[in-house]
Amino acid sequence: MSGLLALTGPGGQERMDVALARLSFLGGDIQRTWQDAGAFLAVTRKTWESGTDFAGPVLILESDDLVVAADATLYGRAELARGLAAKGVTPDGSTPSHLIQAAYRAWGSDLAGHLIGDFAFVVWDRRERKLTAARDPLGMRVLYFASTGGRVALASSARALAELTDRADDLNLSALGAQVAGFIWGNGTDTVYRGVDPVPAGHTLTWEQGRLRVGRFWYPATAPSKTPSDIGDAALELRSLLGVATLDRMGSGTTAIWMSGGWDSTAVFAAGQHALPAEERSRLRPISISYPEGDPGREDEFIREVADRWSATPHWIESDTIPLLDGLEERAATADEPPAHLYELWNRELAKGTRAIDARVALDGCGGDNLFQVSDVVMADHLRSGQVRKFATRARSRQKQGWKYLARAGILPLLPETLVRGGEWAAGRRLPRHYMEMAPAPWLHPEFSRTHELRRRDLDVLNSVHADSHAQSENLLFVMAPAWSWAGGYMRSRLLQEGVEARSPLLDLRVVEFALSRPVEERSDGTETKILLRRAMNGLLPAAVLAPRSTRTGVTAGFSARRMRESYPVLLARLFSEPMRLADLGIVEPARLREAADRWQHQGDESIRIRLFDAMRVEFWLRGRETRFGGGVRPPTVPAGPGKSSRRFEEVVTHV
Repeated sequence: MSGLLALTGPGGQERMDVALARLSFLGGDIQRTWQDAGAFLAVTRKTWESGTDFAGPVLILESDDLVVAADATLYGRAELARGLAAKGVTPDGSTPSHLIQAAYRAWGSDLAGHLIGDFAFVVWDRRERKLTAARDPLGMRVLYFASTGGRVALASSARALAELTDRADDLNLSALGAQVAGFIWGNGTDTVYRGVDPVPAGHTLTWEQGRLRVGRFWYPATAPSKTPSDIGDAALELRSLLGVATLDRMGSGTTAIWMSGGWDSTAVFAAGQHALPAEERSRLRPISISYPEGDPGREDEFIREVADRWSATPHWIESDTIPLLDGLEERAATADEPPAHLYELWNRELAKGTRAIDARVALDGCGGDNLFQVSDVVMADHLRSGQVRKFATRARSRQKQGWKYLARAGILPLLPETLVRGGEWAAGRRLPRHYMEMAPAPWLHPEFSRTHELRRRDLDVLNSVHADSHAQSENLLFVMAPAWSWAGGYMRSRLLQEGVEARSPLLDLRVVEFALSRPVEERSDGTETKILLRRAMNGLLPAAVLAPRSTRTGVTAGFSARRMRESYPVLLARLFSEPMRLADLGIVEPARLREAADRWQHQGDESIRIRLFDAMRVEFWLRGRETRFGGGVRPPTVPAGPGKSSRRFEEVVTHV
């Protein structure tokens, strides 16, 4: 990873230097700037990231026609080379910057659609005086933009961009309120600074002669293939794709795989081991967390079986030694935006384990839940297509969940929102309008929520994906929703502080597109999930590991509950030790927040455990913001109206 900064037109050097200093958490060791009358570009990078396994030694690539600033790790280079050769273009070098330069020469501003990898980049066309920037389809690298006075500025840090464009005081209260309320789906659509927005994942931004355009370049399949191959052939193809994606992401030396005992990270490990020559298999080494017996997170026995199958020796981390909330107040105070990830320190411990085995690249199993399983929303698809018997069979198997669950998963998706809104009016209370919608935290001020349309902010994202079935829409949402890249980008930047770059083979674009092309029935048949992924691992993972499990394993909720029980008394005391900024901004009703905190401490109300964390991280960030401004309180500009606009988030986004 690297820190990027770009501005069209001449930039004030002093202000640019301050903004670049804000990016030091992404670099800070080496940096370079470039400018002419048309643009200013800057890159900062950590020394170890200048190696050939990473972004390389070229910070800014300058030629007569183009200037490139890139935060990128590119894969699928053989395919790219063939595409460039077909266009008669030969790269001038092998770094990501050289390949991006060559791709621009071949395809112009459409280049991002020909790249596979984790990337955010800026290309300045010196002859056309045109800026092109893009962010990879899954949003693994962050990039923000702000337009001002016919110019555009971009950076890898929202705070750096806010300060560069004089927006640091202009807080986006809608974004702050949504985070406090537990409205997770709108996260990543904007930032806490008004006028500073993410370049959306899978989008290209262009600026030319004062005109700014942002458009999508990646369009995933909205329906599975109508003529899919046999599942046996598909399993072999998936095995091969995952093996290639894993090898592409490995470093030249030892590479860590953060391996649990589930089906995702073990699939990455097994596919990599299968693809590696036998004499090189020791290069891919598991890092695993050991939980005590009886803990719902424990998968030690499965992990050992997998490791033994490939004669590997895991590096173990004891869960009892892992912190969760240590230094939350201090971390929030120094962050660009309110911290986005409950499991930051948990992931940092995995990164420290990675460094302990002398590795800097860590692979994970992120993407398996997104692509290879689906919820009971398939019941709605059964009803819509007249498959009443299938609906009834699945509904009977879910009777223990209760009729409300069945109605929400199987019937609500079929109802028009106008009908549900009419039901709300008749019942005189809030009803869910989407089966994955979450109710707000009880301490959110109702008037604030109405004024800023926080509920609509989430619903806009939930309803933004349209596919041929509710099941396909769900999988697309779990790939495309900004919340995933919002959390992932935050975490990847924090892991960089531990000297590690995290990579996700299951989120390789080739794997993603193949998975989305397969029939929904291969994701779940009502009794089993991840059917295709598990079939692909037949013979590579022990049968006992691949077998269906009567109860879910690897659940980190027990670990987080213990750590919160230990840390919350002190943190909550600090939270209520002085007047709350969230109350001053009209976001929170302090009495209701205190009442809820007391209820959790004395009655163990699990429904608010994670949301208390959300409230604390935002409040501590607001207090830290005052400290950053030199101790004085600089109230934000309060906007008059709204800003732009299943599974527990804790469980879905545990890893990066």
